Amino acid sequence: MSLRLNIRNRATQDLRLQANYILMHGSPAKASAFLESAVVTFEQLRQMPQIGRVSQLVVSRLGEIRQWRLKGFKDYLVFYQVQDNLVDILRVLHGTRDLEDILSSLDEEV
Repeated sequence: MSLRLNIRNRATQDLRLQANYILMHGSPAKASAFLESAVVTFEQLRQMPQIGRVSQLVVSRLGEIRQWRLKGFKDYLVFYQVQDNLVDILRVLHGTRDLEDILSSLDEEV
């Protein structure tokens, strides 16, 4: 069974902000590697959506939210949901942020 992948606008914004931060405080090569890592990680989640663990940080009316680390960037977490034939990427956040507070508004962002 082949699942479709949907990347929410907010997740795309997260990636852009993080890549810009890495670019300004790191290097163009590292920012590029970050974005490439996101592509690889999203494809991995599309192929094996159950690898992420159920997040205990958020209770959502959307249902079960899973989390998985961005490949090669262990401080970044991908929050996603699996629905029928879809892997829905909701957010990509640095682990040191106030995740509970940020994720508490997931229901409003849909």
